[in-house]
Amino acid sequence: MSPGAPPTGPDLPTPMRGVPGPASGPAGPAAPDTFPRTTRVLREALEARGLAPAKRHGQCFLTDVQAIDAIVRDAQVGPGDAVLEVGTGTGLLTHALCEAGASVDTFDIDPKMVTFAQSLRTWPERIRFHLGDVLEGKHALSADLLGSLAAARRTAGPGHVHVVSNLPYNAATPVVLGLLALQDPPDRMTVLIQREMADKFLAAPGTESYGAPSILRALAGEGRITRRLPPQVFWPAPKVQSAVLQLTPRRSAPLDPALARAFAAFLIALFTRRRKVLPTALQVAVPELTPGAAREALSVAGLDPGQRAEDTAPEDLRALFLATRGSER
Repeated sequence: MSPGAPPTGPDLPTPMRGVPGPASGPAGPAAPDTFPRTTRVLREALEARGLAPAKRHGQCFLTDVQAIDAIVRDAQVGPGDAVLEVGTGTGLLTHALCEAGASVDTFDIDPKMVTFAQSLRTWPERIRFHLGDVLEGKHALSADLLGSLAAARRTAGPGHVHVVSNLPYNAATPVVLGLLALQDPPDRMTVLIQREMADKFLAAPGTESYGAPSILRALAGEGRITRRLPPQVFWPAPKVQSAVLQLTPRRSAPLDPALARAFAAFLIALFTRRRKVLPTALQVAVPELTPGAAREALSVAGLDPGQRAEDTAPEDLRALFLATRGSER
């Protein structure tokens, strides 16, 4: 998705892709110690520019300074760490990451918000703003994001590459799963998302929330919720609860990258019949599979034909998927 060209003019300088700040508004950039770190001052600054959260971008600005500082503490970032932030928004989290000493590549689809965040202070060269969508289509990560991740790997080294974000709700699942599926993923991901979605990522077999996100996450890395946040810490306040989800990816992808998308589609289709026994669910997930081939795939995967999809462990579902393709990898 393309955000279009950013507006320009005396009060809205054009933000540069991947280029450090500062960009100044009419009064010039603020010093770090005058950064607007209260909801009232931040809203006044936004309203002075005629800005407000945009529903089309899924914007829900985190404006509670204590919550922001807690996320940075949870992420355990500091000098020498490289951070990718998806969803610059008001720049509050970017500022906190900067003050922690990290290098940051921050991405946002909204040109007005990128310009606003750039103008709030004089940013050091280690803070780089990127204008554009981090997704190419619905599922693939953008070349800009992947390039920044590769650069972070080169400069920060193993153990020091993080994703720290207040993720836009409508992009959270594809961004998280896309990063987890990489052959060389970030070392740690600390992301603020809907609590319901966080629960789905961590759900165990046999629970109502268990499904494709749970399985893909479990195969790709460890996860935990570090804290839960109420709607009141956002502007506007959403109608849902939120949670900080921390993920530690494994160093190698759970599947050959060429099979990752097919596996995800297999899981989604299989779980449309989550309460059916596996031979019945397989008829939906792999329609071309004959009953005999389905029984053989279950046997190869070591699974009981009377077992249901919703009760099957992630490793067993991966084995079943590979067995349906005639592969034992």
